[in-house]
Amino acid sequence: MDTLYEIAKAVGAASGLLAISLLLWDRYTKHFPVAVIVARPLIPSSRQIVPFLHIKNSSDRPILVSWRDGDRSRMRVAKGQSLDGVLQTMFDGETTISLGASGEAVLPVFRPVDYDSIDSETQIELCLHWKFAQPRVWKADRSIVVSIKKNDLERLIEGYLEHN
Repeated sequence: MDTLYEIAKAVGAASGLLAISLLLWDRYTKHFPVAVIVARPLIPSSRQIVPFLHIKNSSDRPILVSWRDGDRSRMRVAKGQSLDGVLQTMFDGETTISLGASGEAVLPVFRPVDYDSIDSETQIELCLHWKFAQPRVWKADRSIVVSIKKNDLERLIEGYLEHN
């Protein structure tokens, strides 16, 4: 009987530790922004489909998202489709945008200059840095790496279906 009691105690303790671990993990990752590459028309009703970066802030607090500009051998993100937004990607520096609580942004992505010579199985990456504009505890920048294989990017664009 004592053995059965000890086994039940051990199972209860293990399940309690697992539950608290999952709760802490959920609280830690719950408010992280999400960034993915999506295919969209360059302008509404256009037949030219291009990659865009879709960033979503899932937090109830504003965040700042930044990235390095100027390296044309890597994928680049423009702050917008304006001339200033596009030109800014070509010069060394850093771009920062702010997203409010539950805010979203869809930003144009430019392929590397040597895109045609890149192997189709090569991962192409964008490295973003983000932080809470008004942090409660953690104040350091965090990173999001958005990665996609070249052939998957091409299939994403070629397979685009317009939806309403």
